[in-house]
Amino acid sequence: MRASRLSALLVVIGLLGSTAAEASSFRVAPVGLKINPGAATSSIRLWGSRTDPVSIQVRIFRSKFVDGEEWLEPTSDVVASPPVTKLAPGGENLVRIVRVSKSPVTEKESYRLLVDELPNPSKIRAGRVNVLVRHSIPVVFLGSN
Repeated sequence: MRASRLSALLVVIGLLGSTAAEASSFRVAPVGLKINPGAATSSIRLWGSRTDPVSIQVRIFRSKFVDGEEWLEPTSDVVASPPVTKLAPGGENLVRIVRVSKSPVTEKESYRLLVDELPNPSKIRAGRVNVLVRHSIPVVFLGSN
C-alpha cells in the first residue's frame, strides 16, 4: 500500500515537473493596513509581473476571531474601489479602501482584504496546472478609545 502511494506521488511530481510554470502574476504593497482614528481611506498598489495582462478581483470582509480561528463575514461598511481591475504587463494600479459606514470607529475594527488573480480562459490547457495568486491583507481601523 505504501509503495503504491509513493509511486502515485512520483507520477504526479513528474507530471507537474513537465508542465510549464509561470512566475508570480502580480505583487501588492503594503501587505497590511493600519488606519488611524478619524481616517476613512487608505490604498494598496498592484503591480503586474508578467508579459500578459492579469485580471484582479478585490474583496473585503469583516474579520473576527472565534476560539483562535479567523472567521470572515461579508460587510458593506468598507469597500474596495475598483473591485475588479486589469493589470497591464508591467503596469501598476491603485485600489482604494474606503470605510463608507457613517458611524464613528470607537474601538478597533478588523477586516481582511482578499486580492485574487482571476482565471484567464485563454490560458486553460489540458494537462496543465494553472496556479492563481491570492494575497490576504489585514486591514485595521483604529478606534478613538
